[in-house]
Amino acid sequence: MKKPTAASPAKTIAALAKQLRTYKDAYYNATPLVSDAAYDALEDQLRALAPDHEVLQSVGSPAAVTAWAKARHAIPMGSLNKAVDEGEFRAWAARCDELGAKAKLTGITNNLFVTEKLDGLSLAVTYDKGKLTDAITRGDGEIGERITSNARRMKGVPHQLKSPVSVTVRGEIILKLSDLKKAFPGAANPRNQASGTSKRFDGAGCEHLSVLFYDLEGEELSDESKKFKRLTALGLSVPNSKATNLAGAIALHQEYAKSRRAKLDYEIDGLVVRAHDVHVQHMLGELGNRPRAAVAFKFASQAKVTTLIDIIWDTGSSGRVSPIGVVEPVELAGATVRRASLHNASNIAELGIGIGDKVLVSRRNDVIPYIEEVVTKKGKLAKPPTTCGVCKSKLDKVGEYLACRNRECPALVEGRIQNWVDAIGVLDWGEKLITQLVEAKLVREPADLYKLEPEQIAKLERRGMVIAQKVLAQLRATLPLSLPKFLAALGIENFGLQSAKTLVAAGFDSIEKVQAAKEAELAGLPGVGRAKGKAIADGIQQRKAEIARLIAAGVVPVNKANAGPLAGRTFCFTGALARPRKELEQLVESCGGTLLSGVTKELNYLVMADPASGSSKSQKAKQYGTECLDEAAFLAIIERARRAKPTKAKRA
Repeated sequence: MKKPTAASPAKTIAALAKQLRTYKDAYYNATPLVSDAAYDALEDQLRALAPDHEVLQSVGSPAAVTAWAKARHAIPMGSLNKAVDEGEFRAWAARCDELGAKAKLTGITNNLFVTEKLDGLSLAVTYDKGKLTDAITRGDGEIGERITSNARRMKGVPHQLKSPVSVTVRGEIILKLSDLKKAFPGAANPRNQASGTSKRFDGAGCEHLSVLFYDLEGEELSDESKKFKRLTALGLSVPNSKATNLAGAIALHQEYAKSRRAKLDYEIDGLVVRAHDVHVQHMLGELGNRPRAAVAFKFASQAKVTTLIDIIWDTGSSGRVSPIGVVEPVELAGATVRRASLHNASNIAELGIGIGDKVLVSRRNDVIPYIEEVVTKKGKLAKPPTTCGVCKSKLDKVGEYLACRNRECPALVEGRIQNWVDAIGVLDWGEKLITQLVEAKLVREPADLYKLEPEQIAKLERRGMVIAQKVLAQLRATLPLSLPKFLAALGIENFGLQSAKTLVAAGFDSIEKVQAAKEAELAGLPGVGRAKGKAIADGIQQRKAEIARLIAAGVVPVNKANAGPLAGRTFCFTGALARPRKELEQLVESCGGTLLSGVTKELNYLVMADPASGSSKSQKAKQYGTECLDEAAFLAIIERARRAKPTKAKRA
């Protein structure tokens, strides 16, 4: 069979350029067709083939004809050149120093200013004598769209500045991840959602968008630090920033890439590094219509384009059936990705995805591979299954998900047992052992675990009596279970240990009280609400018979809060401590104490590295009369509690 020939470089370049122009027009003037990550991945392909292509030099895109009035920027809103790795970043700085030396300017290497490169939409906002008068999107850099009415609704855009000055400030419209979750729960991409919402003609949803500002025109300030201080003094929000040198900028970039980026409540795709001195910026001029003295120092690509070759529908431990995309292998963040999550059935329809499509695959936080979007549509739309792939039972549609409701389904039985052993913290009970027990029909629910005999486990493949006695001893060593742990282990959806602790702390401190709790009572608890309250009440009632079987098997929940030496005392941990926080929290619970997630009037002890610090939590604790302890003082309390005469645990 004749092998297919690869497209010529010229054809590939032309196709990429055409595709990028289409995406760029949509990006600047309407709802983007692809994400920044997908666009960057395609742009990187073009740069590798034709680094000087005109598409890579252009800024923005002509403003499309819409109902928004077009407006010309008083000062053009340009874009930035990019550095995609440390080598390019160092080369940029060296070139600026070289050109600066010829003009007898101070070098920039030891005087840089770094800010986060926000993944949003550029906006120029004008204030006349302190009053907001205009807000224009970037458009093509010369002409944008006037969305003033929408900008007035956005967080971080005051209608009146703190000083009656006439200035234009430049910022970025973003959708914080916390606001995405609360206001747009079905949306997957914060930038796309922000883009569409910011240009809605009715302004709906703009109150959930935020604007962070990073530039100011209309006042002469000598350096970038002074600009940021001035923006803040005027009542405007700014992104995180730092004045540093070349080595400091590289170290900061590495810090963001490693951990800091993942902790932000908004998305960034790099850092912006520029000469700190404004005069030096002006004197260094431009390169390709972009300022020479500033560069977008991008993060290593966390997303690449590949081909979807199959979709597998996996029945999980909760019965939820999730689609997994099989893709042509692609290297991402140091790993070869062959499978990537497609999240749920609704996402399949939303993406309009099918076998053969070119898709963007990412590794969120460098861990889980996800298929983010369809870049090029080629295959037929994938259809979700109607039956479970494990037990062949009919699937139900539950919200955005498909679910198998057959409680005899092996996937559900194994998942139920796995959830129990994970929740109670028993060691050496891996997935393989649980699968063996379910396949041998020795267990169907958690109560069956406590009826097992060593001989039954010893007969399983590669087990033996030593292993059998060991795993059963570890299972028994977790008893008695505290009431919160018992409730969390029941496997009620969205009802974990913290929610169980909230329930018990609110007075539902026995299994009888929990079973008698009304939906309305649970809904009124902090952090619960109506939907969750109903789910908990329904879940408890559905498991009433199972709870009885657990108790009959000797798994009797106890209320350690009424039994341990630290009964009635509450603890909260904050900041960096020498020992892992989970380990310290377990010490509290083992002595019958109660953990709180924040500082309240009910808190007895706030444990922190430095009790004399002026942190907000420390100050709040002192106002309430809460005792602030360092780690050594806390451990002394634990030691005294352990030496105290043990109190017999009461059944909950």
